[in-house]
Amino acid sequence: MLLQGASVTEVSRRLGRSRQWVDKWKKRYVEGSKQWSASRSRAPLVRPRQMPESVEQAVAESRKRLDESPYMESGAYAIWHDLKNMGIAPPSVATINRILSSHGMTRKKARYTKSGIDYPDVPLLTQIMDLIGPRYIRGGQLYYLLTIICNETRWAGVYPILSKNGMDVTRSVVEFWKSFTVPDYLQMDNELSFKGSNRYPRGLGLLLRTALSLNVTPRFIPVSEPWRNGVIERFNQKVEKTLLNQQHASFKDLQRHAREFVETHNSVHHYSPLEHKTPLQLVKDLDLPIVPLRADYVVGDRPRLDSGNLNEIDFIRLVRSDLLIDVLNTEVEIVPELAYTYVEAKLLINEHQLQIRHNNTLYQTVDFVMPTE
Repeated sequence: MLLQGASVTEVSRRLGRSRQWVDKWKKRYVEGSKQWSASRSRAPLVRPRQMPESVEQAVAESRKRLDESPYMESGAYAIWHDLKNMGIAPPSVATINRILSSHGMTRKKARYTKSGIDYPDVPLLTQIMDLIGPRYIRGGQLYYLLTIICNETRWAGVYPILSKNGMDVTRSVVEFWKSFTVPDYLQMDNELSFKGSNRYPRGLGLLLRTALSLNVTPRFIPVSEPWRNGVIERFNQKVEKTLLNQQHASFKDLQRHAREFVETHNSVHHYSPLEHKTPLQLVKDLDLPIVPLRADYVVGDRPRLDSGNLNEIDFIRLVRSDLLIDVLNTEVEIVPELAYTYVEAKLLINEHQLQIRHNNTLYQTVDFVMPTE
């Protein structure tokens, strides 16, 4: 139509298009290209914010290097700190995640779904402990790992032991208290070696007696609910991924590797709940009461408990439809209004009482006779 003498205005009116649209195609025709009528890419010719290829390569190489390094984390935050330590200006954590995704180097995580039942908060100055094992060194030697971590600072310890009897477990916990600090609470699952024995369920095992004699309150999570110790369970995954994937020629070799792992973890690993600080950085920044156990403390066979010692043990339990909870192999009946709730059963040893609390409210007191010695 333009070649036949029609004006741009007339063509735009007859085709129902804008004058700018007609001008665009007229200009392309005048340029003389044989492909003037073909659609062209609308992508910008210049991308000022496009990540340089060298940075993408540095991110990918950092992920591979951290994956291959013993004891190291390899997530986006770990890569950010790794690049910074190498003198490379790191992109944002979100950009690092996009680069990892574009290189097919992401890992899917299972989504956590919170239950609808309220669960008691973890008290301040709590340390959480667990056992990994049994495992075997090449040649058949059996061992366990006692893991323990501070809930507030994530300062951790890993102790290889040859058995999970009370003495080996207690010595490892005491060693951690000597190297770090004595807590107010020691939280654990219902492992028999933590409590004592099935033969004398109310006799209090060595770990409980040692903790109470040092004014530490033992705190047991619900039976068969390991996710209530989520902090130590996630830490155990780091131990499994790094320390336990190594080859250990002997038990002494394993002990040396455990010390190396702990030193790396406490000084290098960055935690998002800690504002991306390492445990060492947080311990220095926070004004927490760090009071290590005296170096000459020796674990006794049966520490005595007197009136000057703490005499409380906490049990977190879920009350089901039968209204029964288990405390030291004893079934305790709970009042009906607490059905389908988590209660805190506080055992007062000297008073021979079990106090049942929910949301910091005392609901009932039950007689619970304990040995006097």
